[in-house]
Formats: sequence, C-alpha cells, structure tokens
Amino acid sequence: MAELKVSITQKAFSSISEHILFARNVSLEAAKELYEETMTSLRCLSSSPERHPEIQDLRIAGARIRKMSIHDGRYVALYKVDGDTVVIYDAIDTRKDGILNRL
Repeated sequence: MAELKVSITQKAFSSISEHILFARNVSLEAAKELYEETMTSLRCLSSSPERHPEIQDLRIAGARIRKMSIHDGRYVALYKVDGDTVVIYDAIDTRKDGILNRL
C-alpha cells in the first residue's frame, strides 16, 4: 500500500490542542511528550491505517470509522480512510464522560 496523506480536521486539531494544554498544567515535559506521541501516532497512519479496528456502532452509511489508542489508551483518535487520505475526525479523552465504555 502506498503512503497515504493524513488530514486533521479542525475539530480534531482543537481536541488535540485542548489535551496538550491540559497536560501543560501538569508539566511542560508532559505536554511535549503527549504532543510528540500524538503526532507520531497520527503520522504512522499514513502507512498502516487499517491495523486499527473499526467501531461497529459508527458504521453509519458505510462510514467505517476506526479508532486508534494514543498515550496508553488515555486518548482515542477517530479516523477514516477516504481514498488516498486518512482523515482524523477527533481525538477523545477516554477518561471523560465514560467514553471508554462506549468505544
């Protein structure tokens, strides 16, 4: 499979920024680590996007949304392969609102 482009939606960018700013409250080092790990994980999707599972409940109209755990499962990136592009739709903090049980 050829390398795919990775596109981050505004919603996903905002969520990632929010998570990094929250980590900054802990320490600058924690924020840097989270940023680097998140960006590395998202870049890896360009070569192997299908290795992460589809979310069965989100197969609306064949959407085939996938999830990738980041930072020991604290965050989940939601994405879809659309032609030659991996579109990142959101990055969710799994510790909020019991979301871990729903994904």
